[in-house]
Amino acid sequence: MTAPRPAPLWVTLEGANGVGKTRLAALLRGQVEGAVVLDELPDAAPERLPGKVIAALAEGGDPFLRTGHPLTETLALLGLAVRRREEAPAAAVVIEDRGCDSVAVYQALTLAERDGSDPYPIALRLLAMADRWRPRSDLTVLVTNDETTRRAQWAARLGRPLTGDEHHRAVAVAQLHARIADEEPDRYLVLDLAELTTAQALSVLTSAVAALTSPAGASS
Repeated sequence: MTAPRPAPLWVTLEGANGVGKTRLAALLRGQVEGAVVLDELPDAAPERLPGKVIAALAEGGDPFLRTGHPLTETLALLGLAVRRREEAPAAAVVIEDRGCDSVAVYQALTLAERDGSDPYPIALRLLAMADRWRPRSDLTVLVTNDETTRRAQWAARLGRPLTGDEHHRAVAVAQLHARIADEEPDRYLVLDLAELTTAQALSVLTSAVAALTSPAGASS
């Protein structure tokens, strides 16, 4: 009987659009032997199920995947996040570009739009729901940056200036991520790229991964 392969160390990078997490994920892959990067869900291959779901949600052209059916959107995105973990690739370390935290934050803001309620408790409920179906990451990294840099880097990626709605939503996302991380400091490694160079942030992140993959720090 073939023994089951060990679960990979799971590292998730979270943060608002334009903070620089995708570049940091790619750099980390180059530093960690046996690591693979899972692109964020909106970049999923269009021929596979996740890509097809994302394409359906994005059909109206909204960058935040708002179709007017927020509960359906939320369940679909959480389902994709759970499926991603169930289909973990054969790798020593999986570096996930956005996971359940991002789904919870973005969808909490969308759900709160209906009646102007506080998105924070909604985000916590969504995270608790995700915890029932998917193990938490071994390391969750919140990447932050100053607003001017976030805005410029996201606009460069889009190839156009941000709309007012996109800018306000990005600010709200950054604030909600920070609020959750402040309340659970033991769960997050926060890397502020407004205070750290990319090289410094990469060094901190590589050291954190090394500590978890060492025999003393490896997760059971």
